[in-house]
Amino acid sequence: MAVTHTWSVSDQLQTRTQDGLSEVVFSVVWNLYSEEIVGTGDDAVTYSISSANQISLNTDNLDPATYTAFADLTEAQVVGWAKEQIDANAAEGEGVVCAEWEAGHDRNIAKQINPPTAVETAPWATENP
Repeated sequence: MAVTHTWSVSDQLQTRTQDGLSEVVFSVVWNLYSEEIVGTGDDAVTYSISSANQISLNTDNLDPATYTAFADLTEAQVVGWAKEQIDANAAEGEGVVCAEWEAGHDRNIAKQINPPTAVETAPWATENP
């Protein structure tokens, strides 16, 4: 099976009045949850990882004609803003793009499924004195 990635944002949005517009969302906490289910039925095992961070959104040049009132916002819209800002920040040398966050989660889950290292009990620990 493949890793599935789910982006979301906290329902606690930071807002302010700006350029004559009220409840302008300027900061959100985003979350990326990724999982892969290996096996089926009772033998299925879920491997997962989650990352979260707060991000300031670019609220420069707000256009009242296209402004969405706070009451009309959807999670998908705000997630889109957060992902756009993550990618924009990465383009300016701050952090990584969304695709790299997902790739990092893919690598982490692959290591959970097939750990590259192991902890072994030393052979002398099982010997009788």
